[in-house]
Amino acid sequence: MARKANIAREEIHQACWELIEKNSFPNIPRLTEYFLQKDGRRCSNTTFLNAITDWEEAYKEQQQHELSELNDVLLPVFKRFSREVTQNLGKLLDEKSSEIEQHQKLKQEATRSGYMSLSSALIELQTAYDSLMSEHKKVGDEAETFKQKFAFSEQRYQEVIAQNSVLTSQIKQEEKDNAELRINLAQKEVDLAKQDNQIAKLTEENAKLAAFLEQNQQNKIKNDAKKWQEMTKKLDALTSSVKTMQRKDRGTKQ
Repeated sequence: MARKANIAREEIHQACWELIEKNSFPNIPRLTEYFLQKDGRRCSNTTFLNAITDWEEAYKEQQQHELSELNDVLLPVFKRFSREVTQNLGKLLDEKSSEIEQHQKLKQEATRSGYMSLSSALIELQTAYDSLMSEHKKVGDEAETFKQKFAFSEQRYQEVIAQNSVLTSQIKQEEKDNAELRINLAQKEVDLAKQDNQIAKLTEENAKLAAFLEQNQQNKIKNDAKKWQEMTKKLDALTSSVKTMQRKDRGTKQ
């Protein structure tokens, strides 16, 4: 039979952490089962409820701390990635500019050497410039797209944090409501057990009273019978005495 004993709040908190590590959110039935399996101890539902409420505050603070640490880890990664992309874009532009400058020098040397005309060099230079501007625009568009994706990821990250906070609050409220319902149910069961005990006691007392009344009735019948016998004996004695006196009286008259 399980022994009843007080369970310290620190023990209940430790049990809550062990349950949450097993992906099982602590509540009164799970804690009751935990301690029954551990050492057979029990305590009141109110003690469990108060301890769970305190533990949930610590659990909420831990979650917020972990989310803050996650933010501290991810944000530098995003920023570093953004810097690397910007640096790579700058290198790409520098390389394209160097290629165009080198190409321009070659064209100028070719022009000076008579291999190409000045108009042809200008046309090619304009073509190269247009190509560079097109590439610059493409890179700029890609950078803008990346910025938008980064902003969307940041917004989604904040939404996930907010959603997790709401879910944590909902779980806390649901567990509290569930605990209150279980406490009310336990109280109803206690009240029902008390009523059953009272009914049993009344039934037992009624049986005893009925037996007592029956015994009294039997005793009364016996007593009445005894009194009747005594009265009959007295009446017989009195009758016998009267007859004796009558006989004596008749003898005297004769």
